Amino acid sequence: MTINRADIVKPGLFSVQVAADSRRSEFDVKNEILVTNRVPIDAVFIGDSITHNWELDAYFGGKGLIVVNRGIGGDVTEYCLRRFAADVVQLRPLAAVLLIGINDTWCMDNPGVGTQAAEDIKALIQRNIRELANNCLKSGIKLIIGSLLPTNIPGNPHNPERNRLIVSCNTWLKELTETDSQLLYADYHVRMVDKDGFTLRDGLSDDGLHPHVEGYNIMAQVIQELWDKPNNHGQISS
Repeated sequence: MTINRADIVKPGLFSVQVAADSRRSEFDVKNEILVTNRVPIDAVFIGDSITHNWELDAYFGGKGLIVVNRGIGGDVTEYCLRRFAADVVQLRPLAAVLLIGINDTWCMDNPGVGTQAAEDIKALIQRNIRELANNCLKSGIKLIIGSLLPTNIPGNPHNPERNRLIVSCNTWLKELTETDSQLLYADYHVRMVDKDGFTLRDGLSDDGLHPHVEGYNIMAQVIQELWDKPNNHGQISS
């Protein structure tokens, strides 16, 4: 039987060097399936490799939720914003769960792309995430903004500077979510940071950047607790 295929949003390719392009064809096919078949989606998780690697069904699939993963390893705030209409808004989820920004910080220590001051990186993250939040608000989608995770990358001399920037960004992210009831803050950082308040604590990552199962267990608990709060009832099934 022939069906009428939906006319879906496709952002196209950005550049041969942009990480966001690596899953574009895959996501276009998957998005068409969801849009054409009008699948009711509870949540779309979008972000970089930390979201990409998150086995969401292991945490939320047994709860009767339809949860979609749109994480792309290496993604940055600029291209997450540029693909947001395709990978979140057109899917019409009840909520989006955003975790993005850590890859923007490599500009402070990677000579290959040029060094950049922490203040400039923060301003870029703020500008792009503010626009992402506005897109959700205009579309009636609740947005859960995740804190950037602390790091402890072996041998990286920029850990202290990066972790200070992360704390500064997280303070702003929390303040942003306090401006509208449709914005929520998922504070992964507070549960994953060491006693110094900056460094990723031991036992949560193999490389000091990407969580392993213990880290994801914490992150899933943070999300579930947000969904279970009485004032969020009806936004996400539990």
